[in-house]
Amino acid sequence: MKNFRLLILAALIPLAGCGSSAHKPATTAKAATAEKGPPPLYCPQVAVLQQAQTLTLFLPNRQDVAARVSTAQITGVSGVCKLEKKKNAVLVTVHISFLADNGPANNGAPLTLPWFTAITAGDNIIQKVRYDQTLKFAGNSTTAGAMAKPVKIELPNVPDTANTEILVGFQETQDQLAYAAAHPGATP
Repeated sequence: MKNFRLLILAALIPLAGCGSSAHKPATTAKAATAEKGPPPLYCPQVAVLQQAQTLTLFLPNRQDVAARVSTAQITGVSGVCKLEKKKNAVLVTVHISFLADNGPANNGAPLTLPWFTAITAGDNIIQKVRYDQTLKFAGNSTTAGAMAKPVKIELPNVPDTANTEILVGFQETQDQLAYAAAHPGATP
């Protein structure tokens, strides 16, 4: 996680010099403190990547109803920003929730879902990290839900960070993406 933070900071540090503002000198130290106020907080957008919000898993080399292991969905994502004054950084805590069904080919077995967070600026991916979330079906439950362990991402507190996005989605193969596009109404 520490390397992840360092990579993000290293990637965005060149952006820190992009902004400029006029500085009006204060007449006294007391006046400077009174005028300054709290520093601004530049919080990035946190969202689900729509194309990767739903994942349908099948037995190998099949895509028929009887071979469906599960359909899973990211049901919620939120981000909370906190200013780290000493580092002039924003600590973003991302919360993700999942829901999956127990498909005909699963038989109640625990299900491991691959997902990711991606930090983007415009069309550029700055950093992407993959995770796994395991869901367990209790008894004869037809669905299971889970909240992932919160992901903490540190970014520099500069104006360009407000234009950064943290996207969350399932890590899918091309076949899985094509299936999701062809079946947009698939839900657990």
